[in-house]
Amino acid sequence: MVGKDVVRGALTGAGLAAIGWGLYQGWGLSHPLLNLYGWITFWLGVPSVFQFAHRVFGYGELGKNLAFFGTVGLWLFLHMALTWLWRTRGRVALPTALVLYLLLSGWLAGLIYTGLLALFWWRKRGRTHFRAAGGRGGVSRRKLLAVLGVLATRNGRQGAKARSATPSRIAWDRVPGLSLEVTPQGKLYIVSKNPAIFNPNLKGRPYSLEVGGLVEKPLKLGLEELKSLPASHLWNTLVCISNPVGGDLIGCARWTGVPLKFLLDRAGMKPQARWLVFEAADGYRESLPLVELPAQALIAYAINDEELEPRHGYPTRLILPGRYGMKQPKWLTRILVLEREEVGYWAQRGWSRQAVIRTLSRIDVPRPGAQLKEGEEVLVAGVAYAGGRPLERVEISTDGGLTWQRAELKPPHGQFAWQLWALPWRPLQGNYTLKVRAVEVGGRVQDPVDREPLPEGASGYHTVRVRVR
Repeated sequence: MVGKDVVRGALTGAGLAAIGWGLYQGWGLSHPLLNLYGWITFWLGVPSVFQFAHRVFGYGELGKNLAFFGTVGLWLFLHMALTWLWRTRGRVALPTALVLYLLLSGWLAGLIYTGLLALFWWRKRGRTHFRAAGGRGGVSRRKLLAVLGVLATRNGRQGAKARSATPSRIAWDRVPGLSLEVTPQGKLYIVSKNPAIFNPNLKGRPYSLEVGGLVEKPLKLGLEELKSLPASHLWNTLVCISNPVGGDLIGCARWTGVPLKFLLDRAGMKPQARWLVFEAADGYRESLPLVELPAQALIAYAINDEELEPRHGYPTRLILPGRYGMKQPKWLTRILVLEREEVGYWAQRGWSRQAVIRTLSRIDVPRPGAQLKEGEEVLVAGVAYAGGRPLERVEISTDGGLTWQRAELKPPHGQFAWQLWALPWRPLQGNYTLKVRAVEVGGRVQDPVDREPLPEGASGYHTVRVRVR
């Protein structure tokens, strides 16, 4: 019988996960599998573990996906164990399941999932076996379905200007391999705390953004109401705190939305207000001291004059210039004004609380390992950004950092936009180690010390090795 318990338990767990996904997407009901994943990644998310995962699996989605598949395996195993328990110790099986679901998803979802599990068992073994396993006086299936319907229905209601420059001889839009100055929405990196299947898709669903807490007039605004308010545009460079030196978890776009300060002024903050807390539809939370709120912060609903795609935060997301992406929640649903800090999702896991962007620069071309021709001019080119602090210059070394040459720096679209840079180079035969560094106005040089991305963001000089024949 153990073999049958394994099969039945796996099928039961898979069925509950599938039904739960529909309840999660349709009514926003807490999904115990997703919460179990959250528990596991709470420990996987601490910087030391995350650094190890990055080294083994790289900086893409592989590590997160493997963690999710591991969570699915644990979920199925738990239901195999529950199925065996129901067959051998019938009276304690449902109470055990109820405790498990309550721990994973709260009272409402816990009751619903326990009821669904009972129905699965009922169908497998029939009414007589169910009563024998679960004790006398069991509730009828019709009554159980009625209770589930009531519960589900209840829940369902429920820039600094750049210095003037001489005319450029660089045809910036015709440099092969150089990043586009404006990152299209479809090319912008995607990172969230969730497996992609659990990212919220609020298209076609009722939506409102609440502003509450220590305010005189709480607000609740729909998307069209937000769009009717005075709009601002902001060139902003998004950088993921997981971005390694030379990485591609970065992009620059023009964002459109309502200034956050406008909404806060409209709500009227009380004198004791000190902190802002941002809540998202997927349960993500982040916080910021009011004194550190930049005037340019936006509640954005458009990017490059396009409506936000669901994967980039539709209907709205926070744009907080000068901070890493972890401070800028997507799928924004509520803003709370509080007296004390509430530590954000990733900060709880040991990552940076401030998440201020470090000065960075990257070589886009030539690519690592490129074979170049002796005497033929090539462009060494890339991007640089200092989190809103103006750049004075970008320098390139072709000898591993012994000497440096100044590259041409294209003026930015705005204070928080990245800058393109390029240096014409005509090399002789040999092997070369190219390095790049950015220098802020005032002479502050980009940090040369090699550091992992977490917990404060990566630092060091991007290095590319090429061969000239």
